Amino acid sequence: MFGKIIAAFGRSKSEPEEITQVINMYDAMLAHAAWKKRLNEYLEGRSKESLEPSNIGVDHACMLGKWIHSDGRAQFGDEPAFIKLVEEHAKFHQHAAKVVEAHQFGDTSRAQEILTGSFEEQSRRTVTCLTRLNAIVEEHNKQSAA
Repeated sequence: MFGKIIAAFGRSKSEPEEITQVINMYDAMLAHAAWKKRLNEYLEGRSKESLEPSNIGVDHACMLGKWIHSDGRAQFGDEPAFIKLVEEHAKFHQHAAKVVEAHQFGDTSRAQEILTGSFEEQSRRTVTCLTRLNAIVEEHNKQSAA
């Protein structure tokens, strides 16, 4: 399985110390964490972004989603940690879209409630999945280095 993870990111088994940098899990975590700030700015009228729920709700447009729906799925789509990531990441985008949708319908208090409630929880779940997948890779790196 670990060979599949490494292959998914274009690295050979002889380069395990580089794998976490190639995965960019940290970048994916930061990008998803930044959504709360983006949505807060949008709700407060400080955003210059034109956010559309139909675009935000799509889970395959961001960096992580592109990887999930291409190389990630092809290389280790049967890995339970990956399957959970796919599910939680899709829900993350759905919750973000609900925040924008509520605001666009004029219900900013509901949008704020979603943002600080279900969206925040879903964000934590997505980051937890990324952390678990990263832990698998790091454990493999340790075993390969030994």
